[in-house]
Amino acid sequence: MRFFMLRILIARELRRLQKNPTALMLIGLLAAVALLMATSRPVTKQPAAAAPRIWLTYDHRAPWIEHVVANLPKSPEIVASPREDLRGTDGQDAGRSLAYPPGDHGVEIQLGADASDQPVIRVIGRFSGKEPAVLDPFWNWFWPTATSAFTQGARFEQHVVPLHPAPESVAQALQEASVADFVTPELIGAVLLLIVQFFACCHLLVSFTSQDRERGTLMALTLSPATSSEILAAKFVFHLGLSLGGCVAIVAILQPAALLQPTLWTVLLLTSFGLMSVGTCISTFARTQAAAGLLALCYMLAGAVLFYLSTKFSAFAALKQCVFENYSFPLLYQTLKAPLPPTVVLTHLATMAAIVAVWFTLARSSFVRFGWK
Repeated sequence: MRFFMLRILIARELRRLQKNPTALMLIGLLAAVALLMATSRPVTKQPAAAAPRIWLTYDHRAPWIEHVVANLPKSPEIVASPREDLRGTDGQDAGRSLAYPPGDHGVEIQLGADASDQPVIRVIGRFSGKEPAVLDPFWNWFWPTATSAFTQGARFEQHVVPLHPAPESVAQALQEASVADFVTPELIGAVLLLIVQFFACCHLLVSFTSQDRERGTLMALTLSPATSSEILAAKFVFHLGLSLGGCVAIVAILQPAALLQPTLWTVLLLTSFGLMSVGTCISTFARTQAAAGLLALCYMLAGAVLFYLSTKFSAFAALKQCVFENYSFPLLYQTLKAPLPPTVVLTHLATMAAIVAVWFTLARSSFVRFGWK
């Protein structure tokens, strides 16, 4: 491998890029997206038009309940009413669960008896949402007020239950969850890094190599003093530089501390080499630039389909273990989320490196034999 020959070939690739600067438009756009994410504040939900109310209902009357109703606080807003007034007009019995306005909470006072037939006053708080702490302001007011007027011998029991039961299945939970709950800056950063690498290492390499082959320029290069290995090495160095440059820009914007992690650099290098090897194989066997671009798109879509089917069928789950992207994306995500020493993920890195080595061997042998023809 001659250094001066590599320098000439890399300079040729740079001149091609200077004549077509729009090829880098996507990388610039993704860097701009990362910059907007880093400089923007998280979107907060709009506050409700009115603060949620707490509906206080009771199924019996007593002096202490009248005292509580007569001393309602200004905050939180509490609406006190006998239970029968809120049962609705459908004629249901007293055991019917009450329906409250969306977002409001309810507290029900029920008179009952325990196993020893002793009187028990059950105070059941029904909260809307996921956090029972929303009823804390009510309890802080209710118990001092109630106990100051209660003089009988019955005892109290406090219960707190959700107004809407938890979903019974994962599918139902996903339907009730928001997409925003799953989207995190680390997840978006990992996706942006993979897009940059695919564009710089696979799409551009396929486009430039197929263009050279279709115009006959690649044949002329092989007839020059440059060898096929030097031509391939120059392409790899050039596209690797584009990939690392775009990835470093995105990581520096979103998570600068991750640039000090050796795991991040190892994953970026392995992923870039794997995608360049895939791109080389595509451009070697595709006769035209249009066909090569279509195959590159098919590779990306096939990967997405494989990852989806792997969640449904065991055969595809086993096949996914042979794809280096299966290790690349989780490692990128985890590295952006928290520092990971290489020793922790050594097995995954070794497996990923073995898969990339197979792709690289196939790419080099195919390019040297057929890529220039």
